[in-house]
Amino acid sequence: MAKIECCWYIGGSLLPWEASVAGTLARALIRSGAILHAYSGAGTDLLNIPGLLSWHSMHTMERAAAAGTKGRLWHLWGTPPSWWGLVRLRARTVHTRFSLKTEWKGHPTVLSATECSGGETYIPPAFEIKVNWGGETQGQASPGDESLLCLFAGETSGESDYSSLLTNMGADFRLLGRGGEEAMQYLSSGRTMLLVENPVPSLALLSANGALMGVPTAAPRSPVMDELLGKDGYVHLDPDAGIEEKRRTVTLLAGEGGRAASAAARRHVSEQFTPEKGAKKLENLYLSLSGGER
Repeated sequence: MAKIECCWYIGGSLLPWEASVAGTLARALIRSGAILHAYSGAGTDLLNIPGLLSWHSMHTMERAAAAGTKGRLWHLWGTPPSWWGLVRLRARTVHTRFSLKTEWKGHPTVLSATECSGGETYIPPAFEIKVNWGGETQGQASPGDESLLCLFAGETSGESDYSSLLTNMGADFRLLGRGGEEAMQYLSSGRTMLLVENPVPSLALLSANGALMGVPTAAPRSPVMDELLGKDGYVHLDPDAGIEEKRRTVTLLAGEGGRAASAAARRHVSEQFTPEKGAKKLENLYLSLSGGER
């Protein structure tokens, strides 16, 4: 079988849990024997890809040579850089986007089957447990701190209701920051739970990462959450419910219901989204686009 060789550019637009999925797929590809030349438009720690280069660390001639001459197959992750058109003039390209606002700039690939509307290739995401997600975050729970933390991920219309309920339970709550840098640290810090009122594929990836660390999620029933966590892998909530129903949901999430859902999600993620499965799908796609034999 032909040797697979591909250049990756991982844009700076990726959130930490999205970068984690990309890095896990890259490592699985390398283990399978693929030759991967990877460049990052942001940090390199979360990606943890062998041989990864920071694009900004390269001098002008290195960047020009990479974009202008290196590789006949490139895979773009996230928002395209200004020089991406130069690559597309001479190489075949694959594009994985994480926002519907990003225009396709290569063969379209998605990490959720629910996003397939015609022509996209579905790549199963991959997850690995990672205990340490970087530096300490202000307010992060210490190993001996048993207080419960609820992390609000994405848009929410019921912040005041939930914050009041959680305060009465003696729990802390935080809104997930725009960049999400602190999210993965909180997930691994101890007694954390996620609340997602508006499920989207990116937040489903976050919840799947959390499930591997024992973090339960509450979200409205949706195809993308069913796909990533399993139908029994999260506590179902109704964003339009009254205060008593929200109280019941939060109590369930913080108790045995949340633990049972988290365990079910962990089994689902571990069994359905192995790194090898996603890497194999990428291998087949790369071979198809490059004209190689499978």
